Amino acid sequence: MKPRATFLAAIMATTLMALLAAACGGQSVADATPIALERSTPTPAAESPTATPTPTATPTPPPIILQRERIAFVSNRDGNSEIYAMNPDGSAATRLTDNDAHDWNPVWSPDGQRIAFMSNRDGNVEIYAMNADGSDMTRLTNDDARNLQPAWAPDSQRIAFVAEQYDNLGYSRTSDIYVMNADGSGMIRLVNDDNWQSAPAWSPDGRRIAFASHDRDGNSEIYAANADGTEITRLTNHDAGDGRPAWSPDGKRIAFVSDRDAVYSGFPPDSGIYSMNTDGSDLTRLTYNDLADRNPVWSPDGKRIAFVSSPGHAHAWISVMNSDGTSATPHVSSHPRFRPRPRPRPASERSDGTSITPLISGHEFSWSPDGKRIVAVDYPGDGDIIEGDNEIYVATVDGSEITQLTDNDHYDGQPSWRPAP
Repeated sequence: MKPRATFLAAIMATTLMALLAAACGGQSVADATPIALERSTPTPAAESPTATPTPTATPTPPPIILQRERIAFVSNRDGNSEIYAMNPDGSAATRLTDNDAHDWNPVWSPDGQRIAFMSNRDGNVEIYAMNADGSDMTRLTNDDARNLQPAWAPDSQRIAFVAEQYDNLGYSRTSDIYVMNADGSGMIRLVNDDNWQSAPAWSPDGRRIAFASHDRDGNSEIYAANADGTEITRLTNHDAGDGRPAWSPDGKRIAFVSDRDAVYSGFPPDSGIYSMNTDGSDLTRLTYNDLADRNPVWSPDGKRIAFVSSPGHAHAWISVMNSDGTSATPHVSSHPRFRPRPRPRPASERSDGTSITPLISGHEFSWSPDGKRIVAVDYPGDGDIIEGDNEIYVATVDGSEITQLTDNDHYDGQPSWRPAP
């Protein structure tokens, strides 16, 4: 049996060798290895002397959207007022709303995930909300009032707003403040009376809402109430008008506008910026001039307050001061479009001789999350916004750099800087 087994083994080995040789082009197995290695290395094709290389089109890369650094704004560049968003350098401008009606007043939620805004797309001014990219658009209010001034709670879970009711002749009867969940549910009326309430402002802890009441005590005063409408407290008590409350980020002070020290009592009257403790004590005057100072907004770190100043409603500019009223903007930019006239201030009003310097012209502005820049709208020419050519700029707080973000023949305004998530 051994010789037969040896013979079969030899036959099988010979057959295997023949198959391998055939696979290697008739060469022996010993010669197959270098050929296999040679074939594994690609050989460059010979160039044809008459060959012409085919041009390859370079695709245009999509715009880079800085999701954490977006500025929402309103523009009528596409025929009507729509909401857009862009990077802080003006790039990657994206249209977020698209309809034949008007959308305006975008306000970011504190977590930077949603944008509340106003729209008349359903025949009445209502409040809507959408994601940062314009998706998941939701109508939050649905009634016959004009719903205005949406203000997010610090936890981004609730929204306060103003509802104006009108009579059959189109005259406003009342202006009430309501609070609702971020999806429009659970709506409650903050103050149950028939007076004029406006400008709701949340405390940093989300427990209280400051607001202006215009008729409750015969003139406009500032009040605060719990977010459920209980414990309403009067904070100011003066024969002049007080309004536009704004909480400091640490929750210890409230800045507001008042004409109690006005030099000129016409319309609009002179007004100044003041601050007080949250119980109304330690009232301090911050600005001194014969202009209309309004719309105080605290910087994210609470060290500064930006505000709008003008002789009336035109030729306004934005100034920045320290939270105690001392100067925070050391100089005016040399940019030719931003040279507002000096702000007069009686020397006797300030013992230290400091002054507040205008930063940039405009009516509308918003702080950057880091508190180092302000985005603002410039009204060129005589300040007549009907001309429509309004552009958005970003300025550093010290006025050293001003960058133009938009450039077209249409209205661009109401900028709102996305909070840091």
